[in-house]
Amino acid sequence: MFEKLNIFKSEWLEVVFEGRNKAYGAYELRKLGPKATNIALAIVAAVVAVFSATQVFNISLFPKSDAPQQEIAFTEEVTLEDLVEELPPEEEKPPVEELAPKIAESKPALDVVALPEIKPVPKEKAVETEVATVEEATDKKKLIGPTAMKGMKGGAVTTEGKWGTKDVAGAATGSTKGVEGGTGTGGADEIFTAVEVQPEPPGGMAAFRKWIADNYAYPSGAIDAGVKGTVQVSFVVERDGSLTDIKVARDLSYGTGQAAINMLKKAKKWSPGIQNGRPVRVAYTLPIRLDLTNM
Repeated sequence: MFEKLNIFKSEWLEVVFEGRNKAYGAYELRKLGPKATNIALAIVAAVVAVFSATQVFNISLFPKSDAPQQEIAFTEEVTLEDLVEELPPEEEKPPVEELAPKIAESKPALDVVALPEIKPVPKEKAVETEVATVEEATDKKKLIGPTAMKGMKGGAVTTEGKWGTKDVAGAATGSTKGVEGGTGTGGADEIFTAVEVQPEPPGGMAAFRKWIADNYAYPSGAIDAGVKGTVQVSFVVERDGSLTDIKVARDLSYGTGQAAINMLKKAKKWSPGIQNGRPVRVAYTLPIRLDLTNM
């Protein structure tokens, strides 16, 4: 049955849609498909034939008009200029004159006062010291000059040497020479190393040495370690006679230097040093020799 079926005819379409809904669009499209194809091919062939005939037979589809064309002549020449916005010329700025720097003149903060020349105080001669025993030190008749106390039982403390310009072992010293080139006036806080009238402890230097021998607390650690030698302290005798700025210049450790500081803090006020008729601050150095020989 299907062997003699021609697919180019509508017979195959009937076979395909047998028992199906033929009112659906697919059946109509397939049925009209060959016809539509033939119509399209005919239209394409006709268009090709027309264009081919125009080329072969030189036929113009759009004939040109035979009316003469008039040329328009321009009698006035028009020139297009570039539209450039002209900027106003820049004004030349006058040159800046460089002014020479001026140095500000300031008035001195302090008025310079010419001080009168003060002649330096002449250097006093050093007073030699003789060593005295403890018994001699307790005898006021024999304490005329600076003495040394040696071999004190229970506390071997010795202040020996001279009170003057030289710093000898164990000496309590203070310079009597003025500052070279100084004015002799000095400020309120100036510390002098030499003055016209030296400061003096209550009762004189002999009493001060005895006071040191009686009040110096020999540290027990230093005694156990067998420490001996010279502890050197420095201090300032203020204008009211009090001792300030107490420092240890040479320490033997084991608390020996601190013991000297604690002792001097308990000292009574001295008579202040006098320079140009007024009390001034004076610096002193006090060596204290510790000896365990007679302990």
